[in-house]
Amino acid sequence: MSPDQHLAGIGLLGTQAFPAQQRYVTAELATSVGVTAGDPAERITVAERFHDDWEDAARILAEGWGEPEHIGLQTIRLRTATEEIPEPWARLSLTMGDAYLWELTAHGRWAVLGVADVDPDDEIQLLLVVTDTAPP
Repeated sequence: MSPDQHLAGIGLLGTQAFPAQQRYVTAELATSVGVTAGDPAERITVAERFHDDWEDAARILAEGWGEPEHIGLQTIRLRTATEEIPEPWARLSLTMGDAYLWELTAHGRWAVLGVADVDPDDEIQLLLVVTDTAPP
């Protein structure tokens, strides 16, 4: 599915039940192919395209959810060394440098949109995560 197709039904994420034993759901809006073992210059180019898509997706989501807060996840990443950080925040901090955050107050949830591109051994992904766990 294209990011546009995912975004068309994104409102459901704010209200649907979470999978068993989880307090969040993740939508993979886009995933790169073959940039983990590829040319580093190509990875940079792909990452730039994903960041452009991230900005575009944020603009679309802002139409329905309002303006997001831009958050850095580096301090959460540092805190994982000494604190128990709840999921999905611990995982997000290890995969993303920063993200857009919306508080979906009508449903008691938060939506996080970001590009998972920190680990060069992983494919790059544009992710939207909806959780009922407040940011730490």
